[in-house]
Amino acid sequence: MIREQLEQLARIKEPEARSKLIRTLVGEYARSEDHEPTEMERELFSRIVLSVFDQLDREARYELVVRLAKTDRIISDLADRLAEEDYELSEPVIECSPMMSPKALMNLAKSGGNDKRLSVARRPDLSEEITDTLIARSSRNVVHAMLDNPAAVFSVKAMLALLIFANTEIEVLSGIAKRALQDEDFLETQRYILETNCPLIPAPLKRALEEGDLSKLANAIDGLEREGDIELDGVSYSRHEASIQIANGELSFDAILRTLFEEERIDAAIWLISRKINLADDVVADTLKSDADGAIMRLMLQTGIHEKTYRDFLKARCEWLDRSTRTIPELVMRYKAEMKKPGRAAISTDLKVAAT
Repeated sequence: MIREQLEQLARIKEPEARSKLIRTLVGEYARSEDHEPTEMERELFSRIVLSVFDQLDREARYELVVRLAKTDRIISDLADRLAEEDYELSEPVIECSPMMSPKALMNLAKSGGNDKRLSVARRPDLSEEITDTLIARSSRNVVHAMLDNPAAVFSVKAMLALLIFANTEIEVLSGIAKRALQDEDFLETQRYILETNCPLIPAPLKRALEEGDLSKLANAIDGLEREGDIELDGVSYSRHEASIQIANGELSFDAILRTLFEEERIDAAIWLISRKINLADDVVADTLKSDADGAIMRLMLQTGIHEKTYRDFLKARCEWLDRSTRTIPELVMRYKAEMKKPGRAAISTDLKVAAT
């Protein structure tokens, strides 16, 4: 029956008739619960719909979404095409379709509107890569949605970004505590970062983790005014939103490091660099404080950072140590030349928090 209707659809030329037949066909295709479509039927149905998609009226497209958005009865190409529609039509597909491709989801995370990103953040299959990109590019309501989504997987880089936000935003701080109460793996990662003496952990979170009492922190924003600064246990949290600089649409080591320079968190930058190259914090700190430009360059080469990040680092170091910036152009040129030397493999692996 379905095959006959598909063949009939392929012969029709008039757009109005095609839309009507599509609506009829979709209804029967979705209702046939006693018949699981074969891979060939899924492919045939989806390809024919895609071939006439631009000629379908809104009612036909709406029928497709309502009937099939949450099913596996269509192929990824059709699910991805439905996700391109306006938000009223695409929301169920983006949030629920098991057939959306990772590539389409990443594109939405990188360049979709905030409403579509919010739907991505609520999906039951969020990968670390998608989570990283959403954190780097989205507004805070998307971040909160991911913290509330038990299926969201957070990389160490994402955890560090959340901690950067939490240093100025009590809503994120409270969201971290709530997630830790509900997600044992998330809690263990927080404890793991705490054990490395990470200076990014806000004082209230550090105390709550050490005392094993996150409930108060999780409920910290309940009933509080949303305007002006908020004080918690003597720590003031401003309304300013910390930012993670975007690098190639992804949350990267360079991006986090530049953000720390921008916020004058040299202590946290030293901690981050030391974990990247597996050196003790005091060794990194002493090297960066020294006048040995060659040793500093070799140390930073091990991190694999881009020359622009190296320039930002040198500027931050000059401010940190109250030194002149006149040698920065020459030092950057030397760094760039070293990066281009044969056999110089820039370290590009993901951030590892623990030293081995």
